[in-house]
Amino acid sequence: MQSNPFESQLERLARTLTEEYGVNVLCQGDEAWTDGTRIVLPSLPEPMDEALERMVVGFLDHEMGHVAFSDFNMVGEFSKKHPGREGMLNVVEDALIERRLRDHWPGVRANLDAMFAQIRDRIIALVAKRDTFGKFCTVVYLKLSHHRDMLGLESHVAGYNDLFDTYPSVQDTRNSAHLAERILDRWEREQPRTTNVDQGHTDSGAPPPESCDADISQMPDSHAGSDQAAPQSPDDGHSGPSQEPNEADSPSPKNESSQKSGNRPDQAAESVAEEQPEPSNDGSPSQGEDHAASTAATHVGRGGDSVITEALARSIGEHVRNSDPSREYRPFTHQYDRIELVPAAGEQETRELLKTGADTIRRLRRGLANALRSAEKRWWREDQTGGTLSPRTLYRLCTDQPRLDVFRTRSMVQGRSTAVCILLDASGSMTSRKMSVARDAMRALLDALGDLKVATEAFTFTTGHEFDLNRACLVTGREAQELRERFSRFANLEIGVIKRFDEPVKAAMRRLPSIHGSGLTPLGEAMHIGAGRLITRPETRKIMLVLTDGRAGCESRDDAATLHAKYTGQRIEKAGIELVGVGIMDDSVSAIVADTIVVHALEELPAQLCKLLGRTLKKGMRHVG
Repeated sequence: MQSNPFESQLERLARTLTEEYGVNVLCQGDEAWTDGTRIVLPSLPEPMDEALERMVVGFLDHEMGHVAFSDFNMVGEFSKKHPGREGMLNVVEDALIERRLRDHWPGVRANLDAMFAQIRDRIIALVAKRDTFGKFCTVVYLKLSHHRDMLGLESHVAGYNDLFDTYPSVQDTRNSAHLAERILDRWEREQPRTTNVDQGHTDSGAPPPESCDADISQMPDSHAGSDQAAPQSPDDGHSGPSQEPNEADSPSPKNESSQKSGNRPDQAAESVAEEQPEPSNDGSPSQGEDHAASTAATHVGRGGDSVITEALARSIGEHVRNSDPSREYRPFTHQYDRIELVPAAGEQETRELLKTGADTIRRLRRGLANALRSAEKRWWREDQTGGTLSPRTLYRLCTDQPRLDVFRTRSMVQGRSTAVCILLDASGSMTSRKMSVARDAMRALLDALGDLKVATEAFTFTTGHEFDLNRACLVTGREAQELRERFSRFANLEIGVIKRFDEPVKAAMRRLPSIHGSGLTPLGEAMHIGAGRLITRPETRKIMLVLTDGRAGCESRDDAATLHAKYTGQRIEKAGIELVGVGIMDDSVSAIVADTIVVHALEELPAQLCKLLGRTLKKGMRHVG
């Protein structure tokens, strides 16, 4: 299968989680967290630097391991049996799922190693704030996992090597629970608890860290539309808050195993002692005073927390918040983005569109087709030893040349197999007059390319009304100006497919009348989507044609949107796709696409566009025998 350079490792991981395990991955807001059925990552800047991608890949790898291999029913049983000490099972289970991940996907080890090295200093800082049981759980994880860096904590597990030696026989969550119980029993005998275990405290005598003062009642729930991180769980630091389900919604014990993808081990542990905060009326979470700090720090003092994933979640959030919004393009959320077929217009509208300028369109279509076919020539090959005589070389029979070369065959000049993707700006600046001319140009192009049997896809791009800045303010509890400074796009991306590669041209003709201009101009994102669809085509030559009447931009940070479009254009050309731009009464696209024409009179657009594409396609002509 042909690789897609426009699909990142993160996207492949997210697709695997969704298709195989039913866990949705969403990029939104500023924090990283999960509630077992949903993994929320921050809205990642584009382009994304290697350090951030490495941390996010490690986060997804770890979550995929829990979803794929953990037995959540068994975790629930352990939580009931050992309230307040669930973290012991969680750290053993963390080591197990990482081992199984490495066995199934060998590349995971490199991801986890690189991620661990990157957040090591933060892990050490968090461990210093842990109580005795928290430190003990952390070093148990380090001892059992593939990591060899014990962070100087070896003394905390002195005398446990006989138990650790049995770890290679652990193959599933039931074995993990058995080993965790043996470790926990010995630890409690050597350091018995003197306080209420249900509160998760120990007898270490150390005061709880400052982060324990976070008010849990102010923590948000795991609402899908929120950019807030859910409170971190005691076992691995990146689960959503617990939730007390209604009786009607609560699964019975016998059905708990069927809820595997809906409950993480840390979520089951958390639900023993925590209460779910009340959501607001609009479904958005309640807001804390300093959510970015309190979310990742919640429950730091509870025994059994795994600092590894907590440090990872904190590092991801901090890295994203420190990105440069003037240079890095950040949509607030991709949750509401849509790629849909443009609805077909009525029969009457379609007939009226096709009648308008029919003669002009016919001439343009014929001109484009003739421009390509004019390169087809008859050519005489003179290296044959038999066949029809060539009058041009017949005189050689009277010479002393050793090779006669007097025969002829016909050879055609043909174009290489080609696929074309056409992107049409459908933003609000494309007024009815501009859009009418653009439709005519699209008709001519699609008809001509159809006649030439060139595989073609065409779609429009703009933004919609499924989400906006006001809703982002409600979800986050932040001021509009603050969000504008941090994010580039709030409205959802709208991709309207006019023609798919495998469709006849007639289907596209019925959709053209439905195209209207509205919204903004997310040019870089549209180019990225088009390139991702085009690059997988089997044709040897690929061309992308971009028609726009303005510069890239969304609600804020037009400079970042322009830089993102330039970066995307460079990636497209590096991937071997020929990028061609058409500026409609505006030359802004020339700063993004090198091969660009600017049409200053709308009446020129169809003819100039056909000439441009004809010239581009003729570059691919070559002689074949």
